[in-house]
Amino acid sequence: MNNEEMFSRLVENAFDFLFKAISEIEGQPKYSVIHFYAAVELFVKARLMKEHWSLVISQRQEADWDKFIVGDFQSVTLTEAANKLRKIVRSGLAKAELDAFKEVANDRNKMVHFFHEAHSEEESGKFKRDIVKKQLKAWFFLHQLLIAKWKKEFSSWDDKIAELDEKLRRLHEFLQVIFDNLKPQIEENKKKGIQYDECPSCGFEAQELCEDENTIYEAKCLVCGLAEKSLNIQQCPECGETVTLKEEGFGQCQSCGKHLEPEDVAGALIDSGAAHIAAMEGDDSWGEGNCSDCDGYHTVVRTENDEWICASCFGVFESLEACGWCNELNTGDMEDSYVAGCNHCDGMADWHKDD
Repeated sequence: MNNEEMFSRLVENAFDFLFKAISEIEGQPKYSVIHFYAAVELFVKARLMKEHWSLVISQRQEADWDKFIVGDFQSVTLTEAANKLRKIVRSGLAKAELDAFKEVANDRNKMVHFFHEAHSEEESGKFKRDIVKKQLKAWFFLHQLLIAKWKKEFSSWDDKIAELDEKLRRLHEFLQVIFDNLKPQIEENKKKGIQYDECPSCGFEAQELCEDENTIYEAKCLVCGLAEKSLNIQQCPECGETVTLKEEGFGQCQSCGKHLEPEDVAGALIDSGAAHIAAMEGDDSWGEGNCSDCDGYHTVVRTENDEWICASCFGVFESLEACGWCNELNTGDMEDSYVAGCNHCDGMADWHKDD
């Protein structure tokens, strides 16, 4: 058996656990939690295995292929897997993704060690609603990984991913009672000018938006709790209308349909007047910077609110530091950058590696 066969088996196993988890929510919610988390963990490990089988093995144990193929090894935890995805695979989990997966992990641990049966129909209903909220949120992020960031690795399972997505979307009926209770308040808030969007996780029009422009904020769903980093750009470069983007600087104008990319977002965010004056005076603090979170090149700009915002991943930073070797502005700690370099250079160590 080779690495590709092991990868395929792992993915198929993950799908089996997910389908099982969905079928158990109504009658066996405890086991739904356990099986759902098992699936999430398997998908994350599968992405590591696609890179190399040894990455699935815990750092506390030596990698051994013979032991690996018979299952005699200790696998990575979710946190270890996330670290390896970021540092080795260079396709890491965003904070919101990891937080959603950890919520499911915490519930799984409670189910295994501390679970107590609900003593009333009301308690049982609330328990199931809490499960569905967390599972829908975790699936929202996992689904995005499978069809976007990790699409190349999981494209062979597009049909199963679509089938799972359809089945999980049906679970929003469990959350209807929450939305019904919130609806009067939402309607009252709309009269006051507060805007709501349809939540991509639970499907209810309950994701509260903010009117602030050129500032990163969290658009949080009042039903399922999904929070997306959002940004309102004051003017679409095509039609001049306000554009709302979520989680990243790739999107589409809601008014004219123009596709926007991080360079468009950066151009809208930067205080061009202040940047021009600073450049004339030899002040490079308004220059474009590189993002260590998403590896964005010249995607970090200084706004009129004196915040540094990455136009690609919507990270917010207090300042930038120059790389000691290449002098590029970067987010993160540049203390050892003269020797080690930054995300876009390899520093002095690489320059002299053949000496």
